Amino acid sequence: MKGWIFGSLCEDVMDTVIGLHTANEVWRKLKSTYSNSTPPAYSPTTNTKDQAEYLPLYRAIERRLEGSRRHFQQGQRREITSESLPNMVNIRKSNPLHYAAFVGNTRAAEMLVAKNPYLLFIADGSNCFPVHRAIFGSHTDTFLYLLKVTKDNIILSEQEGYQSPFKDVAYGLIKEYPEMATKKKENSIPLKSIAGKLDGCFSGKGYNFYERFIYSHVPVEDGELNRGHEIQDIENQETDNANFIPKHRRSWLHPVIQWIYVRFWKVALQHVPHIKQIKEEKVSHSKALVLLKCICEEVSKINEFCKIREHYHEAITMAVEHDNPEAVEEIIRYFPQAISTKDNEYPLIQLAILNCCERVYNFFVHQVTIDKHSQKVRVDEYGNNLLHLAGQLAPIHKLNLVSGAALQMQRELQWFEEVKNFVCPWHEKSKNKNQETPIMVFRREHKKLRKEGEEWMKKTADSYTITAALIITIVFAAAITVPGGNDSDTGKAIYAPKPSFIIFAVSDAISLFTSTTSLLLFLSILTVRYAEEDFLYKLPKRLILGLAMLFLSISSMMVAFSATLYLTFGQGKAWILIPIATLTCLPIASFVTLQLPLLVDLIFSTYGCRIFVKENACRFKNS
Repeated sequence: MKGWIFGSLCEDVMDTVIGLHTANEVWRKLKSTYSNSTPPAYSPTTNTKDQAEYLPLYRAIERRLEGSRRHFQQGQRREITSESLPNMVNIRKSNPLHYAAFVGNTRAAEMLVAKNPYLLFIADGSNCFPVHRAIFGSHTDTFLYLLKVTKDNIILSEQEGYQSPFKDVAYGLIKEYPEMATKKKENSIPLKSIAGKLDGCFSGKGYNFYERFIYSHVPVEDGELNRGHEIQDIENQETDNANFIPKHRRSWLHPVIQWIYVRFWKVALQHVPHIKQIKEEKVSHSKALVLLKCICEEVSKINEFCKIREHYHEAITMAVEHDNPEAVEEIIRYFPQAISTKDNEYPLIQLAILNCCERVYNFFVHQVTIDKHSQKVRVDEYGNNLLHLAGQLAPIHKLNLVSGAALQMQRELQWFEEVKNFVCPWHEKSKNKNQETPIMVFRREHKKLRKEGEEWMKKTADSYTITAALIITIVFAAAITVPGGNDSDTGKAIYAPKPSFIIFAVSDAISLFTSTTSLLLFLSILTVRYAEEDFLYKLPKRLILGLAMLFLSISSMMVAFSATLYLTFGQGKAWILIPIATLTCLPIASFVTLQLPLLVDLIFSTYGCRIFVKENACRFKNS
C-alpha cells in the first residue's frame, strides 16, 4: 500500500513523506499537511496556457511512442538528443531519468541510459540520483536495473561535474532499515563489504607526511558527519567559531588564536582544492567508520552466536587481508572473540604476516595484548613459526608498492627483522618439517628477487660511475688551467685577487673532491658481495651518499663554470650575472627533478619512518 501511495505522488509531495515506514504514517502525514491546502502539483498558480500547449503531445505519448515522434516532427520541433537530456530539468533540477525512476518506468529508463549514461550521475535539487528516486518510489525492478547500470558505469562519476550516487547513502539506509545490516544474500554480507573497502579508511589512502599533517588538523564539524547529502563548501556553512574548532583544542586556544585558526582554514578550504579534497576524504572516512559501528551494533543484537560468527568471520578476515586496521579494531571491540578467528587454519596475526599487512600487524603486536604470548609461539601444521612465515616472499601487489628490486628486497628484510624482534629468540634457529630455519626459507624464497636487486644496483651504480668520472676529468682540467692564465714571472693566477676567481677555485675544488668521493662509493657498490643482509643498510647507504656527493659535484661544477664565464667575458658588468645564474640553475634543476625522487625514496626507506610504528597505548587488555 505504501508503494502504491508513493507511486501516485508528485515529486514535491514525495519529499514530505520520505523516511516514513508504514502506509498509515504516510497517509496521516499527507492528511495533516494537505487537508486544508492544495498540493504543489495542483497549485492554482500553474500556467494553464503552457499546459494546454502540450496536451497533444501528452495524448500522443499516452497512445504510443511513435505518435509522439510524429507529433514532434509535425510541430517542427527538434528531436531530443543525448546532449540536451541533462539540461531538460524542472525547477527541482530533476532530469527525465529522475522521473522515469520515480514512476518506475524501467523501459524509459533503459532508453534514457542508452541515450546518455551520464544522467545516472546527475543529482537533482535534493541531491538525489535516479537510483535514489527508484528507492523512494518503491519500484524494485527499476531500482535493480539502475543499480546495475550505475555500477557498470561508475567510472563516469569520476569525471568533472559528476559524482557517485553511492556516497553517504548506506548509513541512512541502515538507520531507516536496520534489518539490512544483518541481511545476507549469497556471499554478500554488509559487514564484510564495508570491512574490505580499503580506500574507505585513513590507513588505506597512503598519505605522505604533508597530507597526514593536513588530515590530522583540518577541522570537520559534527554536522557534516550526519548529513546525507554532499559536503558543502565551508564558506557556505552557517557555523560559529566554537563549532568549527575541534573540541580538544577549544580549551587552550586564546580567542584571538581561535579567530585566526578559523579564518585560516576557511580561506584554505575555499582556495586550495587539495586541502578541500583531503577534508572531504576525512569526512568520508568518518562516515564509513560510523556505518561500520552501526552495522556491528545491529549484528550484536542477534541472539545466536553461530549467526553472529557468520557475519564477523569473513569480515575480519577480509579486513586483515586488505590491511584495514580500523575495521579490525571495531570488529574486535564489538566481538572480542573475533580475535581468535582463523582462515585456512591461519590465525589473524599469521594471516597478516603472510600478506605483509604492516598496519594490521602493528595493531595486533603493539595495541592488542590479549593472549599475546600464544601469538608468539604459534606454529602451523608444517612446523612454521611466525618467522618462517615472514621469510616467505610477499604477494606481488605488496612488492609493487615499492619501486626497484633493491628497495623491494630491503622492505622484505625489514619485515623479517621486525618479526624476529617480536617472536621468541629460539625461533630464529628452529626448523620446520622440511628442516629449514627461517633464514633458509627467506633465502630460498628471495633468491630471484636478490638477483634482480643486484642487477638493479649494479646498473644504477655503473651509470652514475660514468657521470662522476666525466666530472672529475672536467674539473681537474679546469684546476690546472685556470681562467686568464698565470703571471710569467711569479706563476700566480692573473685573476687571483678577484672575488669571482676565489669562487671559481673553491667551487672547482669542492666539485673535484665530491665527484671523486661519489666515484669511490659507486665503485664499492659494484664490488660488494651482495648478501641478503647487505640490502638492509649497506647498499642503500652507499647509494644515498653517492647520489648526494654527485649532486654537490654537479652544482659546484656549474658554479665554477659560471665564475669562469664572468671572469673571461663579464668585463666587470654586474648584469651579466643574471643570465649566467639563470642558465646555471637549469642543469641543477634538471638533476633534482629527475634524480631526487630516487634519493628521497632511498632516504625514507632506509632512515625515515619505518613501515612499523609502535604504539604505547593498548586498547585491548586482559582484565
